[in-house]
Amino acid sequence: MRKSVFISLLFLPLVGQAATTPMLSEEPSWQRYYEEAGVKGVFLLCDADASHCYTNDKARAETPFIPASTYKIPNSLIALETGVIKDPDQIFRWNGEPRRLKQWENDFTLRGAVQNSVVPIFQQFARDIGERRMSSYLHKFHYGNEAVEGGIDHFWLDGALRISATQQVQFLQRLNLGQLPASKINQLRVKDILISDATPDYVIHGKTGYSLGAPGYGDRNAPGVAWWVGWIEKGTATWYFAGNIDVTRDTDVAARKSIPLKILQGRGILP
Repeated sequence: MRKSVFISLLFLPLVGQAATTPMLSEEPSWQRYYEEAGVKGVFLLCDADASHCYTNDKARAETPFIPASTYKIPNSLIALETGVIKDPDQIFRWNGEPRRLKQWENDFTLRGAVQNSVVPIFQQFARDIGERRMSSYLHKFHYGNEAVEGGIDHFWLDGALRISATQQVQFLQRLNLGQLPASKINQLRVKDILISDATPDYVIHGKTGYSLGAPGYGDRNAPGVAWWVGWIEKGTATWYFAGNIDVTRDTDVAARKSIPLKILQGRGILP
């Protein structure tokens, strides 16, 4: 039986809209997917206006974790806003130096860099943005704990930045509605580059992330964390989602998407 609770201050007031108190319904049946995969994790699913959300674990939905490569979403927007990126079709050339993954050793547009999660390109964006401007935008966006300590080019990978699943959904909703304190055109550009699946029936805007942890910031003995966040458009309906799992084995990472996909299929949102 579902157990519903009210959460105040889950979402900040949207520009031009009154604050609402969303209702969070616990879905214990989702927990079996995590148990079958042998992982600990959470999935948060919210309706279009975020007035009602569903999750298997209320406490974990509100627990902040390092964002890893899901931070490429605000990083892209900040780079566009500051002029570090002149155009989303701008090509970022590989300098010929070896990169951790062979697939990163290519030239990329912003879309390609996001879809292939090319860390070195986004590290350069962050260095060009600089700590002062980066911190200012995180504060404007109310993004997680807004912390940039740990190095300007890796604070979201193994530094101090933390964000919860509920905060991820809050940020994504404001981005999708064009209600972040940034230009409308740049918010539209970021929404476009986040499209990972497009079919006649639905469109998924999403980003994954994976971090081994942040030993210098209280996570010395903590497992890694893997994310999948985004939103789904299907006809006139929109659903926002954010999920993360603990990673103790390399094989765990796939569950960041495979479990949410089972949940979304079970609810009839995806085929």
